[in-house]
Amino acid sequence: MNQQLTDPDEDALHDLLRNAEDSGADYYAVLNVPRTASAAAINDAYKRLSRVFHPDRHTAAEQRQWAQRHFHGIQRAHEVLSDDATRAAYDALGEAGVPIARAVGHKVQSARDLHAHFEREARRRRTEDIEQWVQSKSEAAPVVRFTRGRAAVESLAVSHSFTSTLSESTALVVAANMFARQGRGSGNVVATLRRALGTASPSAAAAGGGSWVSVSAPALPPYAATVDAVHQLPHGAFATTRVALRPRSAPAATVTLGRALTPTTVGALTVRTGSQYAAPLPGREPSGVALSLQGSRGARTDYAVEVAAARAQSHASVRCTRRVDAHFALTAGVTAVTTPRGLADVSASVGLRADASAWTRVGWRVDFGLAAGVTATLSVRRLGHRLRLPLLLTPALDMAVVLAAAAAPIVAALALHLAVLAPRRRRLVRQQIADLRDEQRAQLHRQRRHAEEAARLMAPHAERARAQARAAGGLVIERALYGDLPFALPAENCNAAAAAVDGAAQSAAALLYADEPRACDVTLPLAALVAGDQLVVAGGASKRFLPGFYDPAFGAPKALFVRYLFRGAVHEAVVRDDEALAIPMQAHALEG
Repeated sequence: MNQQLTDPDEDALHDLLRNAEDSGADYYAVLNVPRTASAAAINDAYKRLSRVFHPDRHTAAEQRQWAQRHFHGIQRAHEVLSDDATRAAYDALGEAGVPIARAVGHKVQSARDLHAHFEREARRRRTEDIEQWVQSKSEAAPVVRFTRGRAAVESLAVSHSFTSTLSESTALVVAANMFARQGRGSGNVVATLRRALGTASPSAAAAGGGSWVSVSAPALPPYAATVDAVHQLPHGAFATTRVALRPRSAPAATVTLGRALTPTTVGALTVRTGSQYAAPLPGREPSGVALSLQGSRGARTDYAVEVAAARAQSHASVRCTRRVDAHFALTAGVTAVTTPRGLADVSASVGLRADASAWTRVGWRVDFGLAAGVTATLSVRRLGHRLRLPLLLTPALDMAVVLAAAAAPIVAALALHLAVLAPRRRRLVRQQIADLRDEQRAQLHRQRRHAEEAARLMAPHAERARAQARAAGGLVIERALYGDLPFALPAENCNAAAAAVDGAAQSAAALLYADEPRACDVTLPLAALVAGDQLVVAGGASKRFLPGFYDPAFGAPKALFVRYLFRGAVHEAVVRDDEALAIPMQAHALEG
């Protein structure tokens, strides 16, 4: 329901970081073979490239040095993909999985067994990463009362939980909680077995996504097993169910039915039958019916409205969150409680929520009401851990205390955010963007130099092949461009591009005179891949890893444009960066 209010600079930074993480070579693209290629196809691709890039095929010292550099990458790709164990590890874990392949490579296993093994290893590593960051959660909430200028801890609640993923669809959660008040305390340990339904994962189920069911049971009295279930229904609807089972007592259930009313609004109906707990613990929910509405207005405002009716008491509440930007938000709410005798209490809250860092969120909220007095709550959340510090400022409503506790901190925090923290964050983001772009320019310069070296090594073979094909009326690559092309091209073929491209001369001029060319000429490298009047470029990976190619447009969607002659007719084709290309094809022929 929340819509993120993003900053363009932060979006650009995330794109640059994602592109930097994806900078490793793709061995399938290096050999120009699909991921389903057979061992024979991999060996054939290696032999074809070796005829061009093997150092022994070049006599000039400079060319031998270039060939040695490129042949090392080709040899590495062949070494990894030609062995079943290392190929399975590479498919599952990338380059990082190749070193561990030797640990199981000596065992007699089929290709399917090897792939299954490394897929399990990949899942295990992902699980370890997830557990390291979010699978351990804790919360501490001491309540501090101020009386005559002195502070005293009135109560303390502490909880901690661990989640262990047992399988792709099953997780075990063990939670311990403790509550102490005025010298008395209680605690329990609860084990929960959660199973995702359908294609949902345990982590998604733990976060509340997908359909799942769980069973919880405490280790200490009061013994009350709880069964929870969430089901995603068609047309944006959902259903949640909680059933509490207690010895010698009727079950208590809570059922919620909801659905998306508009793209930004969700409505829900909740029915509760009896208390959720065997003992009258704080936070119990009595029998009743509730209607709720949650939604958003634009990217900045979220709201929630709830009306609940029960025998003992009923209430109506309105909450609103207004985001100043992606890292700072103001919150407010009002709740009215009624009993059969009439109005029992009216309370309100105001507060703020701010990101102190990428992993830490800080909140400040002041709750005040006719019966509850004034309480200020400081909260700090970091990854899965949360500290709440409720401060009972006065047991009776005092507007002077409310203004002092709410207005001054909120105004000061907002001013600090707008005047200091937000500008500082923007400066840091822009500096990171500038540093990454400098690194990418240097990387682009290296990639371009290596691509030009590869093109020079491939030129003699490509020129001979083009001359022979031109004389015989075969396949001749006339022009090939790769990158963020400066003209509009359709997604599948390029018949309509003739007018826009004007024989590819217009595109060449656009690249030549652009301040920052966003595409590169790959005519010779592509011509060198032609074999038997056919050219096949494998799909499934970026073409920037092909010999003689490089990435001229970091982070931008790229395409490959090819103009070629076949049997005297002009053809044009264009494919996306990860799309396969096979030529010649009749569909590429230009009309007229």
